[in-house]
Amino acid sequence: MRKLFPAVISSACCAVRGCLLNPRFFASKYVKPYCLSIYLPIQLSTPQQLFVKLKPNLKSNLKPLDVFKPFTVLGKNVVATTLTLASLLFSPAVFSAGTNFAPASESVNQSLSQPSLYAILMAEFAADRGRMDQALATYKQQSFLADAAPVFERALGQSFLADAAPVFERALGLSLQNEPPQLSLAFANAWQQQNPDHVPAIFYVTHLALKAHEYELAGEKLNQILQYDPDADLSQILIGIYPTETRDQAELLATLNRLDIKNNPSLLVMKAGLLLQFQQPKAALVAINRALKTNPKSPAFLTLKADILQALSPSNQVIAFIAQARKTVPDNKALFVYQIRYMLKQGKSAQVWQQLNARANQQFLADEEIKLLAALVGIDLKKYAAADRLLKALIASPNFKDQANYYLAVSAERQNLLNDAIGYYGKVMQPDLVLKARQQQIDLLISQSRFEEAIASSVKLREQFDSFAPQSYIMQANILQKNNQTAQALALLNSAQTNLPNNTDILFAKVLLLPDDDYASKLRLLKELIRLAPANVDYQLEYAQTLVNLKQNNEEVTALLTALINDKEVGLKARQILSQQALHQSDNSAVISLLSDNFDIVPDVISGLLLQQAYLNLGNQKEAERINQVLVNELGYQPENLQ
Repeated sequence: MRKLFPAVISSACCAVRGCLLNPRFFASKYVKPYCLSIYLPIQLSTPQQLFVKLKPNLKSNLKPLDVFKPFTVLGKNVVATTLTLASLLFSPAVFSAGTNFAPASESVNQSLSQPSLYAILMAEFAADRGRMDQALATYKQQSFLADAAPVFERALGQSFLADAAPVFERALGLSLQNEPPQLSLAFANAWQQQNPDHVPAIFYVTHLALKAHEYELAGEKLNQILQYDPDADLSQILIGIYPTETRDQAELLATLNRLDIKNNPSLLVMKAGLLLQFQQPKAALVAINRALKTNPKSPAFLTLKADILQALSPSNQVIAFIAQARKTVPDNKALFVYQIRYMLKQGKSAQVWQQLNARANQQFLADEEIKLLAALVGIDLKKYAAADRLLKALIASPNFKDQANYYLAVSAERQNLLNDAIGYYGKVMQPDLVLKARQQQIDLLISQSRFEEAIASSVKLREQFDSFAPQSYIMQANILQKNNQTAQALALLNSAQTNLPNNTDILFAKVLLLPDDDYASKLRLLKELIRLAPANVDYQLEYAQTLVNLKQNNEEVTALLTALINDKEVGLKARQILSQQALHQSDNSAVISLLSDNFDIVPDVISGLLLQQAYLNLGNQKEAERINQVLVNELGYQPENLQ
């Protein structure tokens, strides 16, 4: 059991007896102010039992741990309960009520003029045991008594003020944790109306009204706050309440438009962001400029203005504004990174490289994130030596070593230093990078016919990462296939399927490895895949392709692919499969309708061959020859003689 030092025990005893608070409690270096921790045995299911055991021992001459002697024999059978009494226990209202401590036989719902410490403890016991309805009911009832502001704050538990009591940090709110925002709002609003002079409550209600999308009430409360202080810092109120639905965003914007915002920067910035989102950049610029008059050096405000300018001005003017803004806060990393990323987006890699290496910005290059960004720019500009120096400096960093090894491999690969690249890829262990790195390593090993090493790499992957076992089996199977060992590859996947049943990745890998003429096996596996993952587009496309190859189920294929032909990702593949089916049905005009427009804009070999065959079938030799010229001259395809 953790020791409770004399100052803590003395103050705890005083609190329970209603005595004046022992100032040594706050002076103790062993405890945080306002935090009282005690150990409660599991057998004590009610606070009554606790106080029956404690009450006889509350004497000033006790040693520090005497009060808790009854519990020491329980060993591990104790639970640590933190009584979050903070401003509750140590507030005058609760101390004055301490002498009215209720015996076990009295009801918790006793009618007192001030909050009852006993009732508060009952609420804490209920909350600790998961009986939130009871805890909330007790806290809300107590909060409406006289001088109950601390109880209200505990019951609401919304810790968004900078000087919020530690009780908020511990609880995070019974109501907000366990009730929907609407109920928390109703409680807070009722309390605030009964206590109109309690200004923090207005902030609570405002936050909850925004969170519950009650914008009319939020506007009313925001106006009250602005009447108290037009320059009030509302940034914490607005955290986490920005609506995600367009309808709510529009309603919030309408609320802000009705408010007399004056020059309150928090509201002006929110309004500017909403206006930009609703394609009103000119009005957004007016709002952000007003906010910047109050906070001209706020990086967040400056970047929002840059975002707005992107919708109004050419890129060179945006770049000029960002450069000027950086002079206002030259040491701000976020604004510097914004400048770099925007310039990269505009294709100005050379200028970015100059910025990154300028003497005035050397302080930023010491930052690991910026150092990595600079290395990537260097690789893009083929400044490999400088980029490699930056990346090697990051290898010792626990946060960036894997990214450093990955991009050192990329740099080496671009310099045709393939053995170096293989080594660097093998050092990557970051979960979101390791799969890609290991695949790159295996591809390089296969390119050098180092199949055994490639297989060893795939096996090592599943030994190091259980979660990537399916991918490692698929990698190994692909290695075997490329080494003309297709039968062994299928056997491996069958074994993997036994260990990982119903794994769709392994099933699909088997489909792709099966011989083209084994349609029966393919169809069986594809039907199972679609049953397991009916929305997977890759499975749908492969299933449709197999049916077209078999010249079966034309209507099913059409129904399956028609919904996909306009998809940005797979639309072209869907049209190509439908075109193959159309050729089987001698519907050559359908092929031209499906593929010609796309081929004229972005030609590809498969579409070209399908179109060429359709034109030949129609006897249009001229168009067939035109397609052939595109295939040969633009796509490098070696054609057969036209029939």
